[in-house]
Amino acid sequence: MTGARSDLEIQSDLIDELNWDPRFAPAEIGIEVDDGVVTLRGTVSSYAKLRAAAALAARVAGVKAVHDHLEVLTAPEDDVELARKAALALSLDADVPERALTTTVREGVLTIRGAVDHDYQRRAAEHALSRLGGVRELVMDVDVRGHTREDPEILSDLKSALQRRVPHVNLVGFSVHGGVVTLSGWVRSLSDRAAVEETAWRTRGVRHVVDRVIVIGT
Repeated sequence: MTGARSDLEIQSDLIDELNWDPRFAPAEIGIEVDDGVVTLRGTVSSYAKLRAAAALAARVAGVKAVHDHLEVLTAPEDDVELARKAALALSLDADVPERALTTTVREGVLTIRGAVDHDYQRRAAEHALSRLGGVRELVMDVDVRGHTREDPEILSDLKSALQRRVPHVNLVGFSVHGGVVTLSGWVRSLSDRAAVEETAWRTRGVRHVVDRVIVIGT
């Protein structure tokens, strides 16, 4: 595609971003780029850094997708103590509904289960737990129920919200069936794709989002 950034340009920018960010040591993370698809390899000291690296890569211009193969090497922590910290972290977050979620821990793998009404509640729980020390992996088994609304209402609200929040994105199609939104079409960046998906999740009545949007780059 004319004007598209080369893999070497993307890789160079991503290396510069990681070197600039004080959270990461030089050459801490290996970076491969193939047709705009970034693969991250190596080890990091916390699950929070793993998430941060993937988010940083997604923001670099020209990146179409990120494959995260990073591993967390963290000091071992007692599973019972980690479970206690997880329960406390959820109880202190006002966006996480009380008694809606439960956590279990096995050898540093933290699993959260339950159901919430809105996606922002699920994300709040994920954010709270991902920052805990001692977590090697976070498994989210949380359903988003949504509120019962007719599909045409959801469709109308979603269309209006997309026009307000991402008016420059005009090649995305969407449909709603039984509260499940299916997104399709093309965008120029991963950030645009994320903005469209987030808008769909935040629309009242949406139970699930199927994201089939393709990033074509610039």
